[in-house]
Amino acid sequence: MSVLFNHARRYDLYDRNPIQWVRQSAKRRSVPDVLTCNEVRQLLAALDARERIMVLLDVATGLRQSELFALKWKDVDFKNKQLWVTRSIVQQVVGKCRQRLRKNPCPSMII
Repeated sequence: MSVLFNHARRYDLYDRNPIQWVRQSAKRRSVPDVLTCNEVRQLLAALDARERIMVLLDVATGLRQSELFALKWKDVDFKNKQLWVTRSIVQQVVGKCRQRLRKNPCPSMII
């Protein structure tokens, strides 16, 4: 949309770009680094129990860091082996997740 208005401005069809200040969706600047299975094993071996659980949970579910840190025990459905992702923590502020309510299957090795 912004490109369209810029094109119109270039040809004096429009005097300004009203989309200029609209926040664009973030694009990845680079491909994220993904740990190999061996690297995950080495990391897990170096961690204490609490941190090991968090890393295992993240590796198994793919939760965002902010979602992982906001989990509570009531979000874990042990019977159906699912996590309810309902909130996130960003800059020490608890808020709702980008997606309103999300069920994540949780592998048996975690629960």
